[in-house]
Amino acid sequence: MTLTPAGFILAHDDHGLGVEHLSAVDDALKDWDGSLVKLVVPLPIGCPDLMSDLHGPAAGDEPVTEEEVTYERRGNRPGPSRRVDRPPRPCRSMVIIAGPGRDEPIIYTVYGGPAVSPREWWDSSMLPLETIEAATFWSEHALSLNNGGEE
Repeated sequence: MTLTPAGFILAHDDHGLGVEHLSAVDDALKDWDGSLVKLVVPLPIGCPDLMSDLHGPAAGDEPVTEEEVTYERRGNRPGPSRRVDRPPRPCRSMVIIAGPGRDEPIIYTVYGGPAVSPREWWDSSMLPLETIEAATFWSEHALSLNNGGEE
């Protein structure tokens, strides 16, 4: 388990975060009330870049075509992710997703990226409209295939 300097629990920490990033997370969440938040936060001056695996229109690219992708499972996820053979890119912003936990508020994940990516279409916890929105997003976007092990 990873804790930020302010003591917030970070549940999913495999995206190359350093202490500077964790401090920036604390700054972004200084007035957080524990409710669900999905933020894109610029990295402060002096904070190292994060790498972004996202490719597609939300990252300033053309849509990623079906001919360019493969589908593979990442980690222990129940469904496959749309992957493209493009390298991760340095990014000057990070995505923070946080909300209620079992006993206290929790930061679900923090990753380098220009936009909040929806959950993937196979996530059974989504409502029907969310599933349609996710499928639409992921039909044009993909994650780097060779991302150095970060999942």
